[in-house]
Amino acid sequence: GIDFRKNLVSVGLDVTNSNLVSQTIDRVIEECGGIDVVVNGAGILTTKPILEIDEGQFDRVFAINLKGTFFVCQSALKHMIKRRTGSMVNIFSLSGKIGGIIAGADYSASKAAVICLTKSLAKAGAPYSIRINSIAPGGINTSMVDQYYEKFPESIKDSIAEHPFKRLGEPIEVANTILFLASEEASYITGACFDVNGGYFMD
Repeated sequence: GIDFRKNLVSVGLDVTNSNLVSQTIDRVIEECGGIDVVVNGAGILTTKPILEIDEGQFDRVFAINLKGTFFVCQSALKHMIKRRTGSMVNIFSLSGKIGGIIAGADYSASKAAVICLTKSLAKAGAPYSIRINSIAPGGINTSMVDQYYEKFPESIKDSIAEHPFKRLGEPIEVANTILFLASEEASYITGACFDVNGGYFMD
């Protein structure tokens, strides 16, 4: 099989800085010869009640969760248009569809905006055979969910008890969805939002 580690480039990046994002995309292209797939997973979680959210926190959440996604997609799209190929997958959240239960309203609103951003990007990319989709995970067994446990242990237990599968999802189950959307097997799918929540919410 292919050893992808040979072309592995690891860099730190502030996704809220459009210049740094553009420079990083250029570096990836230089190091790897091009970009075929982009997965946007950068984000921060907030849990403050709506009456406690101040302007600084609101702006920071949107800067990372929404603007960061936009900057990466915009920069990568310029390159993909030249090659007339590529796929992007934006990860947002179930909270972006149903609003925050434990997650903050600022977090949920930023994630909802990613849905519409993805559709707009998909329309821009389609004439160049570039596909752009999004994934809405529910409760996934990650360090982000650990933050929930620390603050709201009973709420998490109740949520799992009410879940159709009686468990959290695993990161690999999200990764497999990303892999499908990035592959040629999803060659006629763009602008779509895939729920990965084990049936917790259906629309």
